[in-house]
Amino acid sequence: MGNTTKVAPAAGTAGAGDKAGEHVNHEAPPCPDIVPQCGQHCKSSYAAAGEAILPHLLSGRDGARKRRDLMAATGLRDRAFRHGVEALRRSGVVVCADERGYYLPETLGEVLDFIQQEEHRARSTFFTLRAARELATRMQAQEHGEQTQMEGA
Repeated sequence: MGNTTKVAPAAGTAGAGDKAGEHVNHEAPPCPDIVPQCGQHCKSSYAAAGEAILPHLLSGRDGARKRRDLMAATGLRDRAFRHGVEALRRSGVVVCADERGYYLPETLGEVLDFIQQEEHRARSTFFTLRAARELATRMQAQEHGEQTQMEGA
């Protein structure tokens, strides 16, 4: 937070000198080059959704756009939009999101804030999964014990 060191924009994205409100990715390569297919996790429709979203993302937190505005601009529904953002991220495009909306990071501080946010989210998910794994282990042990009793009878 507070670090305003500019970071070089990703290939095909606009730099810090672009006018506010302009699309930052006028020269984006076609979808297969941006969003590689990754089997079951990324369907071609997700890649296409990512391709539709990318030109509407602006650089910097001040250029953040709300999901509903991006959905209106792209014609995507909520689930398709979220899968499109996921496909972009899996392909290596850093798409930041916070209370202001979605944007491409422009400063080191924006990247670091996003990393911290996502690490917090990941830790929370792992804590949730710990309880589920413990329950699954108890249920497997119970199921295994019941099978052993039935075999021994």
